[in-house]
Amino acid sequence: MKICRAALIGIGGFGVEHVKMMQKLAGEGRLQVVAFTEPNADAHQESYGKLAALGAIHYTDYVQMLTLHPDIDFVAIATPIATHKPMCIQAMRMGFHVLVEKPPAITIQDLDEMIAVQRETGRLCQVNFQNTSGQAFRTLLERLGSGALGQVEHVVGVGMWKRSRAYYDRTRWAGKLVSDGQYVLDGTFNNPFAHLLHNCLLAAGVEGAPGLHPQSVQAELYHVNDIEGDDVSCIRAVMANGADVHFYAMLCSEGSGEPFITVNGTQGKAYWDYENKLTIHTRDGEEELAFGPVDLIRNMYVNLMEAIESPEKPLFSPLEACRSFVLVSNGTYESARAVHAIPRQFVTERQAGESTVRLLPGLSEKMREVAARRKLYSEYPFPWAMSSRPFPMAGYSRFELPADMRKSWPSDEKSDFT
Repeated sequence: MKICRAALIGIGGFGVEHVKMMQKLAGEGRLQVVAFTEPNADAHQESYGKLAALGAIHYTDYVQMLTLHPDIDFVAIATPIATHKPMCIQAMRMGFHVLVEKPPAITIQDLDEMIAVQRETGRLCQVNFQNTSGQAFRTLLERLGSGALGQVEHVVGVGMWKRSRAYYDRTRWAGKLVSDGQYVLDGTFNNPFAHLLHNCLLAAGVEGAPGLHPQSVQAELYHVNDIEGDDVSCIRAVMANGADVHFYAMLCSEGSGEPFITVNGTQGKAYWDYENKLTIHTRDGEEELAFGPVDLIRNMYVNLMEAIESPEKPLFSPLEACRSFVLVSNGTYESARAVHAIPRQFVTERQAGESTVRLLPGLSEKMREVAARRKLYSEYPFPWAMSSRPFPMAGYSRFELPADMRKSWPSDEKSDFT
């Protein structure tokens, strides 16, 4: 493999992980880090020092960086969600391949614009849905593709974590629907559990398949924290190939465990989780596969570098394969129409280090049962839950945030990359 030349935009937040990965690949002799962009370098001295030690040149303007380094092979973009679209488009039009953080875009119109530019320029655009790259999940997709489970009927994803108040205080766009006059739609399925929803759609066999997008989406959104977005959600998406996807997430769980997906087909079922474990049940018996720890981000970098060198190499997560994810995300807001506050009588609050955490004991206890029954929270029913209606997705091409959710539009805050 040739040594790729790369640049990074954004070294704060999750950009720290990209700095570590670039440092690792550079140490292996597989990557040369040419330059990086960060307008607030003083706040990220450790990452700055690591990149500078690799000989990377610091810039505060990414367009200037790309203009002065036309020999870069690809640029990694690890910046706030609302910046992904303009930066991706600019980089591709300037002739660079791209690795962009998830989600690639917030609205379907933005994603479609990005896809059009990607096709026009012929540049590669890998979306860092790194959980698509683990061997267990790749094996699941192979088995599903070979018909090992027959026709997929139901895919269920469950994610149960807890996040303290400090999580929402870490950056001003955390937990917001709109920030700096831009959609961010920060919540369970667009940020921490975006990987889970995306993998559910891949398992349903629809991501990247023309015409196999959602027919309808029905969803409920809630919060226990004082945020605009959701920290509790459930989604039911009926797909054009006959499969349905059920997604359940909470960031206020009393316990925590590895997010997981179950797949039910006409001839078997499967279980996959974030620990890189896969169990497959068919008429021939049960097969348990444990692949052990894996460096998912490294997989994404190496996959992109291999595809740059060998165009026939498929990407793990190409831009176009994310279209159903964005459609389901947009359809979720169209169906829910509001993010409902769960009354405090159902919520407990505890100290969490120097911060506090709000928990939802009732749902924590019943989440797996609700998911196994493929019910929405209002159908279970929980006393705090509010019902919604399915939203038809046929021909859907433009998202606008429902009027009741536009609490912070517009914002006069200035943006940065942290």
